[in-house]
Amino acid sequence: MKAAQHWLVGYDRKTELEQFELPIPQSLFQQVGTVIDFDHDDPEAIGSYKLTEQQARQIAKIARRQSLLPIGLDFFLEAYSKVS
Repeated sequence: MKAAQHWLVGYDRKTELEQFELPIPQSLFQQVGTVIDFDHDDPEAIGSYKLTEQQARQIAKIARRQSLLPIGLDFFLEAYSKVS
């Protein structure tokens, strides 16, 4: 079982405030792994991964939410701990 919920997160480049977030269903996470090269010592992708806009668009497409993705943000794949 995964220890985290993953999100595609976008930050405003000037203010560095979060402007966008998209949850990545666990059932789609393996497909996300085809877009990002996760660190070998981070198999569950618990770290924060900076994305290109193209990578962010690919992930949003996997999640079937590409039409929601704004332009001009700095994108990251981030993990947040699940509360049991």
